[in-house]
Amino acid sequence: MSKYIVSVFDEEKAVYEAARALGQLHDEGSIAVYEGAVLAKDDSGKVRVLDGLEEAPFGTLGGMLLGSLIGILGGPVGVAVGAAVGSLSGTLVDLNNAGVNDEFLDDVAKELSPGKYAVVAEVEEGWTLALDTKMEELGGTVYRSWRSDIEDAQINRDIEASERELAELKQEWRQASDESKAKLQAKVDAMKTKFKNLQDRAGKKVETLKQEFEAKSKKLDEQIAKADEDFKKKLEKSRADLKADYEQRAAKLKQAGKLAGEALG
Repeated sequence: MSKYIVSVFDEEKAVYEAARALGQLHDEGSIAVYEGAVLAKDDSGKVRVLDGLEEAPFGTLGGMLLGSLIGILGGPVGVAVGAAVGSLSGTLVDLNNAGVNDEFLDDVAKELSPGKYAVVAEVEEGWTLALDTKMEELGGTVYRSWRSDIEDAQINRDIEASERELAELKQEWRQASDESKAKLQAKVDAMKTKFKNLQDRAGKKVETLKQEFEAKSKKLDEQIAKADEDFKKKLEKSRADLKADYEQRAAKLKQAGKLAGEALG
Protein backbone atom coordinates (compact mmCIF):
# COMPACT_ATOMS: atom_id res chain seq x y z
CA MET A 1 0.00 0.00 0.00
CA SER A 2 1.38 3.40 -0.94
CA LYS A 3 1.72 6.42 1.33
CA TYR A 4 1.15 10.13 1.01
CA ILE A 5 4.00 12.22 2.36
CA VAL A 6 3.93 15.97 2.98
CA SER A 7 6.94 17.98 4.10
CA VAL A 8 6.53 21.69 4.91
CA PHE A 9 9.18 24.39 4.52
CA ASP A 10 9.55 28.09 5.30
CA GLU A 11 11.23 29.05 2.02
CA GLU A 12 10.61 28.38 -1.66
CA LYS A 13 14.27 27.56 -2.27
CA ALA A 14 14.19 24.86 0.41
CA VAL A 15 11.04 23.22 -0.98
CA TYR A 16 12.58 22.91 -4.44
CA GLU A 17 15.75 21.47 -2.93
CA ALA A 18 13.52 18.98 -1.12
CA ALA A 19 11.77 18.11 -4.38
CA ARG A 20 15.12 17.46 -6.05
CA ALA A 21 16.24 15.36 -3.07
CA LEU A 22 13.06 13.30 -3.32
CA GLY A 23 13.76 12.79 -7.00
CA GLN A 24 17.32 11.69 -6.25
CA LEU A 25 16.08 9.10 -3.77
CA HIS A 26 13.77 7.82 -6.49
CA ASP A 27 16.54 7.77 -9.11
CA GLU A 28 18.89 5.81 -6.89
CA GLY A 29 16.18 3.29 -6.06
CA SER A 30 15.82 4.09 -2.36
CA ILE A 31 12.11 4.88 -2.71
CA ALA A 32 9.51 4.85 -5.47
CA VAL A 33 7.77 8.16 -6.19
CA TYR A 34 4.51 7.72 -8.08
CA GLU A 35 3.84 11.42 -8.45
CA GLY A 36 4.45 14.66 -6.62
CA ALA A 37 3.84 18.38 -6.52
CA VAL A 38 5.32 21.52 -4.97
CA LEU A 39 2.77 23.75 -3.22
CA ALA A 40 2.66 27.21 -1.71
CA LYS A 41 0.09 28.72 0.67
CA ASP A 42 -0.25 32.47 0.19
CA ASP A 43 -1.04 35.04 2.88
CA SER A 44 -4.78 34.63 2.29
CA GLY A 45 -4.52 30.89 2.95
CA LYS A 46 -5.00 29.80 -0.66
CA VAL A 47 -2.95 26.77 -1.74
CA ARG A 48 -1.60 26.64 -5.29
CA VAL A 49 0.70 24.39 -7.27
CA LEU A 50 3.79 26.46 -7.99
CA ASP A 51 4.76 27.54 -11.47
CA GLY A 52 7.93 25.93 -12.77
CA LEU A 53 6.86 22.50 -11.58
CA GLU A 54 9.13 21.05 -14.25
CA GLU A 55 11.96 21.88 -11.86
CA ALA A 56 10.61 19.18 -9.55
CA PRO A 57 11.84 15.86 -10.92
CA PHE A 58 8.64 13.88 -10.58
CA GLY A 59 6.94 11.54 -12.93
CA THR A 60 3.16 11.80 -12.63
CA LEU A 61 0.14 9.60 -13.05
CA GLY A 62 -1.85 12.31 -14.76
CA GLY A 63 -2.87 13.99 -11.51
CA MET A 64 -5.23 11.16 -10.61
CA LEU A 65 -3.91 10.68 -7.09
CA LEU A 66 -2.70 13.94 -5.60
CA GLY A 67 -5.49 16.17 -6.90
CA SER A 68 -7.88 15.29 -4.10
CA LEU A 69 -5.27 15.73 -1.38
CA ILE A 70 -4.23 19.11 -2.78
CA GLY A 71 -7.91 20.06 -2.89
CA ILE A 72 -8.23 19.28 0.80
CA LEU A 73 -5.09 21.20 1.74
CA GLY A 74 -6.50 24.20 -0.11
CA GLY A 75 -9.92 23.84 1.50
CA PRO A 76 -11.43 25.51 4.55
CA VAL A 77 -9.35 25.39 7.73
CA GLY A 78 -10.75 22.86 10.18
CA VAL A 79 -12.54 20.66 7.68
CA ALA A 80 -10.80 17.62 9.15
CA VAL A 81 -11.82 18.50 12.69
CA GLY A 82 -15.54 19.01 12.28
CA ALA A 83 -16.14 22.21 10.34
CA ALA A 84 -19.78 22.74 9.40
CA VAL A 85 -20.62 21.05 6.11
CA GLY A 86 -22.55 23.86 4.45
CA SER A 87 -20.99 24.39 1.02
CA LEU A 88 -18.11 21.95 1.55
CA SER A 89 -19.41 19.33 -0.89
CA GLY A 90 -16.32 19.61 -3.11
CA THR A 91 -14.00 19.27 -0.14
CA LEU A 92 -15.93 16.28 1.17
CA VAL A 93 -15.60 14.58 -2.21
CA ASP A 94 -11.85 15.20 -2.00
CA LEU A 95 -11.80 13.70 1.49
CA ASN A 96 -13.55 10.62 0.16
CA ASN A 97 -11.22 10.26 -2.82
CA ALA A 98 -7.95 11.00 -1.06
CA GLY A 99 -8.35 8.21 1.47
CA VAL A 100 -6.27 9.75 4.27
CA ASN A 101 -6.93 9.95 8.00
CA ASP A 102 -8.03 13.02 9.93
CA GLU A 103 -4.98 13.12 12.20
CA PHE A 104 -2.69 13.40 9.17
CA LEU A 105 -4.80 16.20 7.68
CA ASP A 106 -4.93 18.08 10.97
CA ASP A 107 -1.16 17.87 11.45
CA VAL A 108 -0.46 19.10 7.93
CA ALA A 109 -3.08 21.88 8.15
CA LYS A 110 -1.50 23.21 11.33
CA GLU A 111 2.00 23.12 9.86
CA LEU A 112 1.15 24.47 6.38
CA SER A 113 0.33 28.00 7.50
CA PRO A 114 0.15 31.04 5.17
CA GLY A 115 3.52 31.90 3.66
CA LYS A 116 4.84 28.34 3.80
CA TYR A 117 5.62 25.75 1.12
CA ALA A 118 5.24 21.99 0.87
CA VAL A 119 6.40 19.08 -1.23
CA VAL A 120 3.64 16.47 -1.56
CA ALA A 121 4.03 13.00 -3.05
CA GLU A 122 2.66 9.50 -3.17
CA VAL A 123 5.46 7.01 -2.54
CA GLU A 124 6.48 3.46 -1.76
CA GLU A 125 9.31 3.20 0.72
CA GLY A 126 11.00 0.27 2.38
CA TRP A 127 12.03 2.38 5.36
CA THR A 128 11.45 5.97 6.48
CA LEU A 129 14.94 7.03 7.54
CA ALA A 130 16.31 7.93 4.09
CA LEU A 131 13.49 10.33 3.26
CA ASP A 132 13.23 11.78 6.77
CA THR A 133 16.96 12.50 6.92
CA LYS A 134 16.92 14.38 3.60
CA MET A 135 13.89 16.48 4.52
CA GLU A 136 15.19 17.28 8.02
CA GLU A 137 18.53 18.43 6.61
CA LEU A 138 16.59 21.00 4.58
CA GLY A 139 14.45 22.12 7.52
CA GLY A 140 11.32 20.09 6.85
CA THR A 141 9.32 17.56 8.88
CA VAL A 142 7.68 14.64 7.09
CA TYR A 143 4.03 13.74 7.69
CA ARG A 144 2.79 10.38 6.39
CA SER A 145 -0.52 8.67 5.83
CA TRP A 146 -1.32 5.34 4.25
CA ARG A 147 -3.54 5.87 1.24
CA SER A 148 -6.76 3.88 1.11
CA ASP A 149 -9.33 4.27 -1.64
CA ILE A 150 -12.87 4.10 -0.26
CA GLU A 151 -14.84 5.40 -3.24
CA ASP A 152 -15.42 1.96 -4.76
CA ALA A 153 -16.66 0.62 -1.42
CA GLN A 154 -19.10 3.54 -1.26
CA ILE A 155 -20.38 2.73 -4.76
CA ASN A 156 -21.08 -0.84 -3.67
CA ARG A 157 -22.89 0.36 -0.54
CA ASP A 158 -24.96 2.85 -2.56
CA ILE A 159 -26.05 0.13 -4.99
CA GLU A 160 -26.98 -2.25 -2.16
CA ALA A 161 -28.98 0.47 -0.42
CA SER A 162 -30.72 1.40 -3.68
CA GLU A 163 -31.64 -2.25 -4.29
CA ARG A 164 -33.32 -2.39 -0.88
CA GLU A 165 -35.15 0.85 -1.62
CA LEU A 166 -36.32 -0.50 -4.98
CA ALA A 167 -37.54 -3.74 -3.37
CA GLU A 168 -39.61 -1.70 -0.91
CA LEU A 169 -41.08 0.34 -3.77
CA LYS A 170 -42.05 -2.83 -5.63
CA GLN A 171 -43.76 -4.18 -2.52
CA GLU A 172 -45.60 -0.90 -2.08
CA TRP A 173 -46.58 -0.95 -5.77
CA ARG A 174 -48.18 -4.38 -5.45
CA GLN A 175 -50.37 -3.18 -2.61
CA ALA A 176 -51.20 0.28 -3.97
CA SER A 177 -54.37 1.52 -5.63
CA ASP A 178 -54.29 2.71 -9.23
CA GLU A 179 -54.21 6.31 -8.05
CA SER A 180 -51.30 5.62 -5.71
CA LYS A 181 -49.43 3.74 -8.43
CA ALA A 182 -49.37 6.88 -10.54
CA LYS A 183 -47.63 8.69 -7.70
CA LEU A 184 -45.26 5.79 -7.11
CA GLN A 185 -44.22 5.78 -10.77
CA ALA A 186 -42.30 9.01 -10.27
CA LYS A 187 -40.32 7.35 -7.49
CA VAL A 188 -39.65 4.32 -9.67
CA ASP A 189 -38.41 6.55 -12.49
CA ALA A 190 -36.15 8.39 -10.06
CA MET A 191 -34.74 5.06 -8.90
CA LYS A 192 -33.96 4.09 -12.49
CA THR A 193 -32.04 7.34 -12.95
CA LYS A 194 -30.18 6.64 -9.71
CA PHE A 195 -29.21 3.15 -10.84
CA LYS A 196 -28.01 4.49 -14.20
CA ASN A 197 -25.80 7.02 -12.41
CA LEU A 198 -24.43 4.31 -10.12
CA GLN A 199 -23.74 2.06 -13.09
CA ASP A 200 -21.82 4.90 -14.76
CA ARG A 201 -19.87 5.60 -11.57
CA ALA A 202 -18.87 1.96 -11.26
CA GLY A 203 -17.72 1.84 -14.88
CA LYS A 204 -15.68 5.02 -14.57
CA LYS A 205 -14.09 3.81 -11.35
CA VAL A 206 -13.05 0.53 -12.99
CA GLU A 207 -11.34 2.49 -15.75
CA THR A 208 -9.62 4.78 -13.23
CA LEU A 209 -8.40 1.76 -11.26
CA LYS A 210 -7.01 0.21 -14.44
CA GLN A 211 -5.12 3.37 -15.40
CA GLU A 212 -3.72 3.75 -11.90
CA PHE A 213 -2.73 0.08 -11.72
CA GLU A 214 -0.91 0.19 -15.06
CA ALA A 215 0.91 3.43 -14.23
CA LYS A 216 1.96 2.24 -10.79
CA SER A 217 3.07 -1.15 -12.09
CA LYS A 218 5.30 0.58 -14.62
CA LYS A 219 6.83 2.75 -11.89
CA LEU A 220 7.44 -0.25 -9.65
CA ASP A 221 9.05 -2.22 -12.48
CA GLU A 222 11.44 0.69 -13.07
CA GLN A 223 12.39 0.82 -9.40
CA ILE A 224 12.74 -2.95 -9.03
CA ALA A 225 15.35 -2.90 -11.78
CA LYS A 226 17.64 -0.59 -9.79
CA ALA A 227 16.77 -1.24 -6.13
CA ASP A 228 19.09 -3.08 -3.75
CA GLU A 229 18.13 -6.63 -2.82
CA ASP A 230 16.22 -5.80 0.38
CA PHE A 231 14.14 -3.01 -1.15
CA LYS A 232 13.68 -5.02 -4.34
CA LYS A 233 11.89 -7.75 -2.39
CA LYS A 234 9.60 -5.17 -0.76
CA LEU A 235 8.82 -3.59 -4.13
CA GLU A 236 8.07 -6.98 -5.67
CA LYS A 237 5.64 -7.66 -2.82
CA SER A 238 4.11 -4.21 -3.36
CA ARG A 239 3.64 -5.00 -7.04
CA ALA A 240 1.99 -8.36 -6.23
CA ASP A 241 -0.26 -6.72 -3.62
CA LEU A 242 -1.13 -3.95 -6.08
CA LYS A 243 -2.23 -6.48 -8.70
CA ALA A 244 -4.27 -8.53 -6.24
CA ASP A 245 -5.96 -5.41 -4.86
CA TYR A 246 -6.75 -4.12 -8.34
CA GLU A 247 -8.23 -7.43 -9.51
CA GLN A 248 -10.37 -7.79 -6.38
CA ARG A 249 -11.70 -4.24 -6.44
CA ALA A 250 -12.31 -4.23 -10.20
CA ALA A 251 -14.25 -7.51 -9.93
CA LYS A 252 -16.47 -6.12 -7.16
CA LEU A 253 -17.14 -2.93 -9.10
CA LYS A 254 -17.98 -4.84 -12.27
CA GLN A 255 -20.39 -7.00 -10.30
CA ALA A 256 -21.93 -3.88 -8.73
CA GLY A 257 -22.32 -2.34 -12.18
CA LYS A 258 -23.98 -5.53 -13.39
CA LEU A 259 -26.44 -5.45 -10.50
CA ALA A 260 -27.24 -1.82 -11.25
CA GLY A 261 -27.86 -2.74 -14.88
CA GLU A 262 -30.17 -5.59 -13.89
CA ALA A 263 -32.11 -3.22 -11.65
CA LEU A 264 -32.54 -0.89 -14.63
CA GLY A 265 -34.03 -3.77 -16.61
